[in-house]
Amino acid sequence: MLPASVRRVAKKKPARPARPQKSAEPTTAQLRQEYYARRAAEQALEELGLRLDERPAPKGDANWWSEAQAGLDRLEIMHAVWRFTGLTGYAPEPEDFDPDQGWPTPSEVEAVFGSWDKMLDESGIDEAIFGVVVEKALAAHEKLGAREKELEQQARKLEDEGRKIPELKRREEVARAKRDEADTARQEAEAARDAIGRERDALAARIADLQAEADGLRAAAAASADARAGGAELELLEEMERALADQAATQQARDELHDRMERLRAEREQDRRTIAELTQLLARVDAEVGTAAVDAEPETPPATVLEAVERAAAEAKHLRFAPKAFETAADSPFRRPGLVLRTLRNLDELAGRYATGDMGKSLGQAAAEHGITQWKPDIAETTRKRYEDDYSFALEGSSRKLWVGPHIGLGSGSGAQFIARVYLHVSDGSDPEVPRGIVVAVVGRHLPDTTT
Repeated sequence: MLPASVRRVAKKKPARPARPQKSAEPTTAQLRQEYYARRAAEQALEELGLRLDERPAPKGDANWWSEAQAGLDRLEIMHAVWRFTGLTGYAPEPEDFDPDQGWPTPSEVEAVFGSWDKMLDESGIDEAIFGVVVEKALAAHEKLGAREKELEQQARKLEDEGRKIPELKRREEVARAKRDEADTARQEAEAARDAIGRERDALAARIADLQAEADGLRAAAAASADARAGGAELELLEEMERALADQAATQQARDELHDRMERLRAEREQDRRTIAELTQLLARVDAEVGTAAVDAEPETPPATVLEAVERAAAEAKHLRFAPKAFETAADSPFRRPGLVLRTLRNLDELAGRYATGDMGKSLGQAAAEHGITQWKPDIAETTRKRYEDDYSFALEGSSRKLWVGPHIGLGSGSGAQFIARVYLHVSDGSDPEVPRGIVVAVVGRHLPDTTT
């Protein structure tokens, strides 16, 4: 066995002083009684033919005992190695076994196994699951750390994109205003150019007439000596010179107007490119803001409103779409289909909450919690009656007429390219043919009302 210094022994509390014991020496009567009992036992064994004094003393097997002791030493060291590895997560080195902490010494290991490496090989600790678990845990930790940094970068990127949205919208409005102003100026310049062209043609015809008349007068003046006739010719020549000067001024004005039109055309083209760039950037922002940032690759924004509706319908878990929603989406020129897709996804989450039962608040209040801010609870009854075909629809496979009510505004400005609407039908479940939920009825252009 290993020396006692290697084993961990619990410290015992010092024992209390014992009371004085009575003398353990037997009395004469006890000795006599023991003698007679021993003698009676020997006589009984003799009667059975058994004499203890004739049996030889037994001998122990020293070889067996030494092998058992070596085996116990090996088991104790093996136990120490596995226990150390289980507590620390790695195989021990010679300097890790401190005798003061109850571990075997390196010299004792070498005495039993021959060397430290041989002891580790025989223990099989290198093949233990501890190392594999530690490696996988470290690899998983490294991967999680990298993923966490990636998600933080994506979150910061989305925050930066979100902060840019107001500025992008402002720049889009400015570019649109400049484009409208350039269109107006171009139209005015074209009208002025046409007027000047007509005036120039009239002056050219007048000059040709005057030139012909002047030539005739010059010929007549050369043949006539009449002084009065010569004075009339001079007046005609002066009038012709004035007409030529007016023609030169008109030509200069036409050239200046042409230059101005070229500048306006270049500015208009630049504004068109700026609006296109801002529209693409807003589409990408609309598609990225609010998604599970958690995607490895940014989502490709939809190119049209119809594509946005089709993608939302394919993903929807609670929201229903009427055939009219796809028809109206195909007719919509709205320039921000990514905003339509994001709104429909948020609306699907709202429909899931509504389908479960009472939300404790109105749909408009709940919609704001899902990022839907331009919520309108209903339309005027007079509008619904006046434009019955526009505000009614039917579900797929049914001819029953249903009415739209709540609707959501999208975008800002004027015109179908810059604003859109999503019209809904909300069923409370009282109609057995229409289960409780939200149906998307119309997506795209603003439907007619009393203001239009």
